[in-house]
Amino acid sequence: MNDIDLHSEISGAKLGDQRRSERAASIVEAIARRPSAGFPRVFDTEAELEAFYRLVNNTAVTPDALLAPHASESWRRAEARGDSVLVLHDTSEFVYKGETPRDGLTQKATGQSFHGHFALAVAEVEAPVVHGVVAHRSYVIEEGLWLEPIDAGTFNELLIGSQRWADLVDDVSDSAPEGVGVIHVMDREADDYALWTRIVEQGDDFVIRAKQDRRLADHSSKLFDAVAQEPLLVSREVQLSRRSKRRLPGSKRTHPPRETRPAKLSIRTGSVQIKRPPGAEPLGTASMPLHIVEVVEVNPPDDAQPIHWLLLTTLPVQDAQQALRVVDIYRKRWLIEEFFKSLKTGCSAEKRQARSLSSLLNTITLLVPIAWRLLLVRAMSRHDPKAPADRIVDAVELLALRQLAKGVKLPKRPTCRQVLLAIARVGGHLKSNGEPGWLVLGRGMESLLEFTAGWRAAMKHMDATGESEM
Repeated sequence: MNDIDLHSEISGAKLGDQRRSERAASIVEAIARRPSAGFPRVFDTEAELEAFYRLVNNTAVTPDALLAPHASESWRRAEARGDSVLVLHDTSEFVYKGETPRDGLTQKATGQSFHGHFALAVAEVEAPVVHGVVAHRSYVIEEGLWLEPIDAGTFNELLIGSQRWADLVDDVSDSAPEGVGVIHVMDREADDYALWTRIVEQGDDFVIRAKQDRRLADHSSKLFDAVAQEPLLVSREVQLSRRSKRRLPGSKRTHPPRETRPAKLSIRTGSVQIKRPPGAEPLGTASMPLHIVEVVEVNPPDDAQPIHWLLLTTLPVQDAQQALRVVDIYRKRWLIEEFFKSLKTGCSAEKRQARSLSSLLNTITLLVPIAWRLLLVRAMSRHDPKAPADRIVDAVELLALRQLAKGVKLPKRPTCRQVLLAIARVGGHLKSNGEPGWLVLGRGMESLLEFTAGWRAAMKHMDATGESEM
């Protein structure tokens, strides 16, 4: 069943005026038809372009208000499945090159930037099912301090940069429907006792990669030594995802770029009681019981950094099946990195010419549902290729694609994979170039949605006038 309607991902935004909310929905639909194009090309008339700029510069319009309908729809999709929801957290830097001044951004040698911290909800199933973005916050870094914009010219200073993880956990908890089981998935920067306490107190679970060799409550050893003493539980072969060159400051050593490759992993598990560090007092209890899953790559390539994860979790790991579940949950974290690629490359988020941080953040938030859809199309087609095409396109879009994708013969009931390749072909992809990238996929979706919009307008006109198709 198709569950894609970009209008519903934005139309409920509470922006102080119903007309303003409807305008936001029409803007998202217009951008979706040309997601990689500059805004002067997106809108058909100067009046529409002026309406867009008025919207993103309006002080009554905020990223939180613009995201709320999409977040609500994302939770609705998650709740409809009835299983656990993985909420993937991560931060990405958005860099704007050139000398054009943008009020409120961090000045860099190559331009200006801000950092976006996102929470992406996905299903805990083998093939990726991406529900959508359920929370996000933005920050600028000045002289090593993380500053969160409150309104024009006003910032809230974080005591420590890691506080942003706890703040987003609170946002997720506030918006999640009652009864939905949430598992937070985070990388090494979230190795923080206060953060773990916050998650546990809210009744959620987590899988977080350890960074620090922490003291244990019994003083017998430290964390890394404790897990090393556990016996090997199970081995596993997996395909590692590609990692891009752009990382947060200070993370390139721990997260170097890599290409996709197979890896054989050995896995061991254990249980520990971690002592609360002095800096976390008086939060939580004096110690916290956690389970550990260590993942080590066996015989990695000579030129590759071997996989070595030490995962901390509140989930049980009493047998091989439970341990592999934790590993598979953490491996889903790559989806949020793919979301950033969709946002930056597929939707050209770093090429938008807003003049202030507030208008830029509104603009980026308008792109979020579009980036989500691009990610959904790509993830479903690559990891559940035989799934029916109506999981990613509707009937009218499929009809339009049959006309646009010259030289591509789609069967009567095409699969997600066949539809992805057809969309990529429309975007200029050639089979000899390997897997379609975000750029050609964005171009293909742009052409498909623009062509489909004309069909929908014609169908609406025929319905209104009673005319029949020739």
